[in-house]
Amino acid sequence: MAPPIENPYEERQTLLLERIIKNVDLLDEALQELNRSVAEINNQNQETTIVAEMWNGYHRNVEFNLKNMNPNRDSTE
Repeated sequence: MAPPIENPYEERQTLLLERIIKNVDLLDEALQELNRSVAEINNQNQETTIVAEMWNGYHRNVEFNLKNMNPNRDSTE
């Protein structure tokens, strides 16, 4: 029986796959750190977001009230 034919590119393919796997692992770690950083930033900005939403509400109320004020309105109406 003849010996099995070896793939001349097998070693190179194995090395390339190992490099790809290592780089994907590094990318995964970097993305996890990025996600943690974004979550931390979002937590720190939460109070600012709440104040901005309150300010917008006050602004809408003031605009509404100013539009509905009529200085020429009779008190008999």
